[in-house]
Amino acid sequence: MSAFLPVPPAERRGGRRLWRFLEWTLQADVAPDRPPVRHRFRCAGEYEDGQPCEEEGPVCDDFAEAQRWAYRHLKVHQDHRSYEHVAVTPWLMVPAEEPSP
Repeated sequence: MSAFLPVPPAERRGGRRLWRFLEWTLQADVAPDRPPVRHRFRCAGEYEDGQPCEEEGPVCDDFAEAQRWAYRHLKVHQDHRSYEHVAVTPWLMVPAEEPSP
């Protein structure tokens, strides 16, 4: 994929902006200091009247901890057996070449 990136203000001429076309790649952040992957489970079950439950557990760094919420929810609502796993994973936009200042 490609995107336009404005040229820094020092390179503006006569009140007009210059634009440079750069190639970008969207990729998962695998750096050791990246933010942690976060997990949450959401109930996809329905109440007897057909209304969706949509209750959500807490956002957790630990996947097993996030899963425990679904088991606790099932104890209270034994017919709510469908869940969605929501994960927040750090990603980065990386240019094919770094823009020059």
